[in-house]
Amino acid sequence: MPARAATPFDAPRISALLERSLRSPESVVASALPAPFAGGAVPGLRALGLGIFGLAGGRLRVYLDEVRGQLRSVALVYGGRRAEWVILMLASLPEPGGADSAFRLLSGVSGAAARAGMHRLFAAAPDDAMPRETFFQTGFYSYTRETWYAASGMRLAPARREGWRAATGTDAHDLFRFYTATTPHAVQRAEQLSVPDFDLSRRGGAYDPPHLSGGNPLAMRRALALVDGDERTTRAVALAFAGRERHPHVVKVRTREGDVDLARDLVRASVRALEPDRPVAAPVRSYEEHVGRALLAEGFRDLATTMLFVKELAVRVEEPAFAPAVVR
Repeated sequence: MPARAATPFDAPRISALLERSLRSPESVVASALPAPFAGGAVPGLRALGLGIFGLAGGRLRVYLDEVRGQLRSVALVYGGRRAEWVILMLASLPEPGGADSAFRLLSGVSGAAARAGMHRLFAAAPDDAMPRETFFQTGFYSYTRETWYAASGMRLAPARREGWRAATGTDAHDLFRFYTATTPHAVQRAEQLSVPDFDLSRRGGAYDPPHLSGGNPLAMRRALALVDGDERTTRAVALAFAGRERHPHVVKVRTREGDVDLARDLVRASVRALEPDRPVAAPVRSYEEHVGRALLAEGFRDLATTMLFVKELAVRVEEPAFAPAVVR
């Protein structure tokens, strides 16, 4: 039977499979959070039920694959305000045939996204053989790796300097220029962000996972956005997200020109803006290695590495260009 959207009658089986998968990390094919925090990528029962009923504002969708009436795999999919979906969790039974079921389900979700008019489908997967092959075989490509750092019970010292300010919607253009200056072209091509996506007065955009920060947007609330710089140059950006339910707090820091000291100060400011009631996680991409050094210096530990995947669902049309004409 091909992959299909879940119905309310599937809710008990879906919840049971997800809980079972969280106890067997090899069953998690994709997760918006690394394995130790994967439970935070699963919406609470209320949000899950609303998603199955189609009442979650259209933001959460649930798909499943079953064989002869037995549920084999489940996918939780988030849709924001952009023409893209993000796979929050894709889990299969830890048994022979689980990989085949995940492949069928991933293909089914891709088809559903395309029919819904989406341009891209994003996912984060453990850096293991089975998840990698499953995504490659279904037409995804990996555009970067992301290492997660974590800490708990933190009591960080105050920042050594505080020359930054709270970012606002009017900073959208400067934040976009900072993004393009500090992000490899291959990543920019995958994410397809533009100036309006950096408007802090709007929901989603660049501030929805998986762009500037990973995690489950249904269980995160932006608590802080700082920018360091002047009218000529933006030197750094820091974001802090407060977690809900089983989701950890998340901080994201980016600095220009590998400034480790500035990154450390912004990490301190971000963490101090969050309640000390849960662990703090920080995703660092492969081209942000200096931020990883700053986190380690502040007491974070290296937790896990994931691969970020994207699948293009729309044909890219190249922009028209002028060519020099030979005038005789």
